Amino acid sequence: MLYYCSIPIEKWKRGRVKWNNFFIALTQIGIFLILICVGILSVKVLDAHSLAATSRLVIQISLPCYIFINAVSSATRQSLFDSLMVVPIAVVLYIILIAVSAGVERAFHLRGDRKNVFRASLVFGNIGFMGIPLIIALYPDTGLLYVSIFTIVDQLVFWTYGVLLTKPVSAEQQKISPANLKNLLSPPLVAIVLAIIFIVAGIHIPTILSSSLTAVGNTSMPLALIYIGGVLCTSDIRPVLRCGELYAGIVSKMVLLPVLCYLVMCFIGIANDMAGTLAFIVALPGIEMVPMLAKSNGSDGDYAVCAIMMTTIACLITLPIVSLCVSLLG
Repeated sequence: MLYYCSIPIEKWKRGRVKWNNFFIALTQIGIFLILICVGILSVKVLDAHSLAATSRLVIQISLPCYIFINAVSSATRQSLFDSLMVVPIAVVLYIILIAVSAGVERAFHLRGDRKNVFRASLVFGNIGFMGIPLIIALYPDTGLLYVSIFTIVDQLVFWTYGVLLTKPVSAEQQKISPANLKNLLSPPLVAIVLAIIFIVAGIHIPTILSSSLTAVGNTSMPLALIYIGGVLCTSDIRPVLRCGELYAGIVSKMVLLPVLCYLVMCFIGIANDMAGTLAFIVALPGIEMVPMLAKSNGSDGDYAVCAIMMTTIACLITLPIVSLCVSLLG
């Protein structure tokens, strides 16, 4: 009798978790959009020179601090080794994301700078501001560790391959040379390498230094989102809104692929929390660093701004859908 009475209770608990995940996703997306709106409202203060200075501040100072302190404070040497399964899975996911992007590019006959910017916008998700708070809220016990390890792979790929995608297409820049390799040695990539060294060596960071780096790093994502809002006001995005490849990319990358990846990972025996964490990472909207780099490198910056803005708006619908699918399938 008690067994049968417990069935409705368990169903009610599962339903409550599903709706909790739904509202957690909505809350994080709302914060994301509010900060972009702040940038839109601040356009009179953030002129072209101020936007360029904000971009340099984020990429060269605040973001490296954020990456370094987040990785060092959330992972130990043992936990890093115990969760190394995330690394090969992350590599496979990036191969799949690039393949999906390439398929959409071929279907819509994209070429040149637009093709590269589209791929960068589709492949690299906004893990820092959107992903980490969302996943910590959904998986408070293990989510941060999985994200931190994934971030190591993510940042290595983004600040090498991703940076190349945000540069104008030319014969000189397509060639591999010592000069090009030197340009890939960016502050965020240096922060990742240092973080790995600190974790493996077990080096403890003094509290006063840790607090200072955290304070500086926490400014990176709000500033980046405000930057996006400011650039959005100075860009003509109307022609890009008619680009069908963006809508195809949103459906394939932000809905179908994360649900399919979650199913496959659960089928092969990967823990539910790890599979869920990685599925949500795949479902994230594009990272705001893409338009920053595209603008500063002289590529198709207006297209990049619109692509990131569209994926961000779309995730208001797609992330809750993925959240419900993961809850139901789990």
